[in-house]
This record gives sequence, C-alpha cells and structure tokens, in this order.
Amino acid sequence: MEEKDIPDEIDLNKTVQEGKKEAMEQRLEDIKMNMARIKHKLVIISGKGGVGKTTVAVNLAMSLASLGLRVGILDVDITGPNVTKMLGVDDELKPRVDKGRNKFYPVNGPLNIKVLSMSFLTENTDTPVIWRGPMKMGAIRQFLGDAEWGELDYIVFDLPPGTSDETLDILQLIPDENVIVVTTPQEVALLDARKTIRMSQIMERNVLGIIENMSGFDCPHCGKHIDLYPPGGAEKAANDFNVELLGQVPFEIEVGVQGDRGLPFVVKYPDSESAKEFKKIVIKIRERIEN
Repeated sequence: MEEKDIPDEIDLNKTVQEGKKEAMEQRLEDIKMNMARIKHKLVIISGKGGVGKTTVAVNLAMSLASLGLRVGILDVDITGPNVTKMLGVDDELKPRVDKGRNKFYPVNGPLNIKVLSMSFLTENTDTPVIWRGPMKMGAIRQFLGDAEWGELDYIVFDLPPGTSDETLDILQLIPDENVIVVTTPQEVALLDARKTIRMSQIMERNVLGIIENMSGFDCPHCGKHIDLYPPGGAEKAANDFNVELLGQVPFEIEVGVQGDRGLPFVVKYPDSESAKEFKKIVIKIRERIEN
C-alpha cells in the first residue's frame, strides 16, 4: 500500500459499527441456514404464565419423538428455563463445544431429542439470569445460529409468557413457523392469550390453533366432571380469531407430579385422559402442517 492510500484519520466508531453489522449479518445468515435444515417449527406461546405452556411443549416434543421423528426443543425462556427439569435432563450436562468452528451441540435428551436451555449454562438451579432484553436476544440468536441442530423433522420452541423481547425475536427470525397458543379456561389467561393470537396475526405468522390446558377435572372419588373455571372461553377465542381449538387437556394431578419428576405424562401415563387428548392434538398438528 502506498502512502497516499493510507487515510489521514480512522473513524474507530465507524469501524466498530461496521464490524458489528457484519457480525450481525453473518449471525442472521447462520440462523437462516440452520432453520432451513429443519422441516417444521412449532412455537409454543401464551400470554399468561402458569398455564402449562412448558408442559405442553415438552409433551409435544416427546410425542413426536415417540413416533420415530427427529425432534429438537429450544427453551427460549432465558430467565425461567424449565424444559430440562420436565424432561429429566441433568443440568450438569453441558453442550459440546467445537472451538475451531465456534459452534456447539445441543444435549441429547430422552428419545434422542436435541435439547438447548439456559439452564445448562447457569451455575446451579438457584442462579438467576439477570439480563436485559438485548442480552437475552443475543443468547437466543446464538442458540438458533451457532448451535448445530442438524437435520430435524420438528423443533419445538418453548417461549416465555407475554409478547415482549423473546417472543418478538422468534416471530421475526423464523417466518415459516407455526404458532400454538396455550391457555386455561380462566378469563384472565384468555385475555392475554387473545393478545398473543392477535400479535401473531399482525406479524402474519401461521397460528395453528389454541390448546386449552387444565380444562376441567374428573373427581377421583365420584367420577363427576368439574369445571375449574367457567367453560367456553377458548372456544370463543378460536371462533373470534378464526383459528382452531386443537384440544382441551383436562387437569390431572399426575400430570403436575410427573412434570416435577422429569417424566412427561404422555410416557408415564399413556392411558390417562390427558395423554389421550394430547395424542389427538398431535394428530391434528401433523395433519395441518405435513399434508
């Protein structure tokens, strides 16, 4: 290089910004290439916490894997990761890192489900993740673009409640995803679930339908069906937004117990009413997106 080709001043701020832009563009390209190798993307969301969204996501992944399909699950709830707990995957396990390629590999879970969660990266289960939005979004993009997911038939995204950073990022980054909204019959949950459906429609994403969780309870003593909340809300939301009510999973004590023990109910209690309803839901989902 001749002396005349050397600039008098170097704008360091501009150089840094250009470097960041280049890195961001490469990350987005990596995400695009990774997701292109996965046939079907299922995004499990809810407007309200505590409706059983992770329970649905985990049992959906297990149901699909039990059919011989290649499945992955990404725990997008950065500050409240519970997927590994419900799958019975030891948090002491760590993703294998390929330092030469700056890539890492999801942990193999039950039925060879590929699992990624923030819980693998924290010191212990009591360690909080105290991050603002940009840091959470950066982690999500690493999970999507830097992880070696390989070729899969399905990937299940378990999102945190609400319509904020993590949900917005996933909906923006993966245009060919299929959204499933989880709610309970409770009016407060339905109010927020409706917002989530509307958000997905505004962003022109395919809403497969609604799953109503904790939909009534059969008394173990007399067998009488008891509505824990006033019924009909999920069906009305489905009609109002022109989406399908995929199913209504009843409340069963064993479901919660097995979630805490790390053994999904579709495996432990395949003949339970919850498992039977869930199998019907899985059939509907596959019919909608595979045919």
